[in-house]
Amino acid sequence: MVKAQAKAAKKVRADAKAKANAKPGEKVEIEDNKLLGVTVDIFNGSVSKERHINQMAMAEYMGESAIFVGRKNGSIEAISKTSGQSLYEFTEPGFTDAASVKSNGKNINGREYVGLGIGSEGFISCTNLGNVRFQRFGTSEKGDGGFGLMKLPVDVCRMRAHKEKLSLFAAGGREQELSIWDAETACVGSEYAEPRCKPLFKSENVEPDWLGLRVPVWITDMQFLDSNTTNPQMVVSTRHSHIRIYDAKAQQRPVQSWEIGKTPILHMVASHAKPEIFYSDNLGNLNQLDLRTGKVIGGYKGISGAVTDIALSEDGKRVAEVGLDRFLRVYEADGMRRMLHRAYVKQRVTNVVWDWEVKDIDQTEIDRQEAEDIWQAMDTLGQDEKRKRQGKRKVKAMA
Repeated sequence: MVKAQAKAAKKVRADAKAKANAKPGEKVEIEDNKLLGVTVDIFNGSVSKERHINQMAMAEYMGESAIFVGRKNGSIEAISKTSGQSLYEFTEPGFTDAASVKSNGKNINGREYVGLGIGSEGFISCTNLGNVRFQRFGTSEKGDGGFGLMKLPVDVCRMRAHKEKLSLFAAGGREQELSIWDAETACVGSEYAEPRCKPLFKSENVEPDWLGLRVPVWITDMQFLDSNTTNPQMVVSTRHSHIRIYDAKAQQRPVQSWEIGKTPILHMVASHAKPEIFYSDNLGNLNQLDLRTGKVIGGYKGISGAVTDIALSEDGKRVAEVGLDRFLRVYEADGMRRMLHRAYVKQRVTNVVWDWEVKDIDQTEIDRQEAEDIWQAMDTLGQDEKRKRQGKRKVKAMA
């Protein structure tokens, strides 16, 4: 990725310079395939519908960097980032059993993970049927060191765990208001049942619209905005094109609510560097929103299918997206928002995570490397004089 960053950025600047220096009517050829500066390596698994990945996260397991995945067959697996070997695997009992539940006028057939949080002590998962599992890693043969279960209402669309405290999580869905729970106190014994206590926070629907009609609730994604584990702030997206900010300390209704466009917002990620979010809809639009003003400050071009996941780099200067068009793209998060990398991965991609352990070089380092390349390619003054003298001698000899 480091070499790809430098190569792609250098090519983009060279193409821009060629266009600027081109004469009127002159055609400048741009090699677009040079943007394909990403190496795709398949180090675990194969194409399988049963092992389809619903959720993915990156964390450490037993001192080793691992990629955690939640699969369609109910297994949660930790895969070594270096060797690709399976380090840990747990399969939810009865996950693949036939299930048909009617909720909000539709039938939900089957289970799938809608959230997966990983910590140093264990993981927390949630399914679309509202089954929440908080499980710790242990020293047993299966690697399990105790667990707790709880049941939320059916038709959960998204669950997010707090980065500072694994047991603190938020959930929401279709006709389900945003709720924040502490799994350590809410989870019950060895079966999925009602929580032992009330949620730490539960939102309240906004006021009716100008016709006096109730506004439907359909939460699609959410993000914690701060490190506060007592009264956190959250940003929520809805399928009815709303972006809302909740403050657990202030009130149950959102402190800010904006209607962004007319298309359903499906995925969202909050920047850890600026008060901004990146969100995508079902038409392949990826945009950037300022949470201070509620205005869209930029968009990203070149996407031809619905976006399925978004990830940010550690410095917040690059954003990656994957989607149904089977491409992985990396953009500048600020400035011109140019596409830096693009890779065709041959199949529909469901998740993307950014490996913060691999440090990418910044723009200053790229400029420094380019300057070194220029100086190394230049001839010294002594070499130029020597060549001129050799040329004069040849001319005299011919005369």
